Amino acid sequence: MLLMFCSVSISAVAAQDERGARQLSDDPAQDGFPSWSPDGRYILFSRYGGDVAPEKNGLWLVSPDGGDPQQLTTAIGEHPDWSPDGRYIAFDGDFGNSIQIVSASGGTPIRIVPESIPVFRGGQPKWSPDGSRIAFKEGPNLWVLDVSTGRFEKVFSESGKMPIANGWSLDGTEIVVSLREGAENRNWSIWAISASGEGKRQLTLEKESAYRYADLSPDGSLLAVVWCEERNCDLWIMSSAGGNRVQITSHPSYDDGPSWSPDGTRIAFVSTRSGNFDIWTIEVDVEKVRRELAELGQ
Repeated sequence: MLLMFCSVSISAVAAQDERGARQLSDDPAQDGFPSWSPDGRYILFSRYGGDVAPEKNGLWLVSPDGGDPQQLTTAIGEHPDWSPDGRYIAFDGDFGNSIQIVSASGGTPIRIVPESIPVFRGGQPKWSPDGSRIAFKEGPNLWVLDVSTGRFEKVFSESGKMPIANGWSLDGTEIVVSLREGAENRNWSIWAISASGEGKRQLTLEKESAYRYADLSPDGSLLAVVWCEERNCDLWIMSSAGGNRVQITSHPSYDDGPSWSPDGTRIAFVSTRSGNFDIWTIEVDVEKVRRELAELGQ
């Protein structure tokens, strides 16, 4: 379970040296939405070649140690997420208008959310830690699909807000979401929402902020988050209990979509620092992060 919320002020420290920052893709196509495989052997990502190179559309795999990426599917897919056992991948297909699932070895994707739940511009599915459920958004609604029974439950709904599922607490009782205030509002905050629909609690303290995607560390104690100022977005790390944050990347570019490695030592992310949307990884000195967070909390 996520730790109890602690009321401390938000502040920042100088970014860690971007040690070990490594570019893994450099295709002219646009790459994004990295997702680390549960065994740590691959990073899954979405590639879009557009009308110029439609044969590149689909989900791709690349080794975190580098090398040529390999195409897994030819179906356009966004926001892919591995099942905890590594056997399946849930993702947004059909240009974000349907949630699909495909075998991790490839094949033909199948639709898992019916048209009666009209997903639009992406549902951003996230598997629960035990692989039994998938959380996803549909407009202002956050849904949970029971994979074995096919039952859908709406666990959150607030008019004018959009909840993006970022992951689950380790015990499966809460879903960490980025919550946007209104369709045109740039105000985002991070919340933990009860998976049973019993309530929510805010993890970020600012009344007005610009948080986007987040990812929970493998041990459940830290959150890698994206904080944006104007058009510049960087990666930060905060406690999963909420509070202060420590800056991890500091670059005049767009860094987004963090995904922790299973051993908790690296984060995969998408960045425009090379002039294009490419996949990168960065090493994280977790003990240093914990010390800095502790100092900020004093």
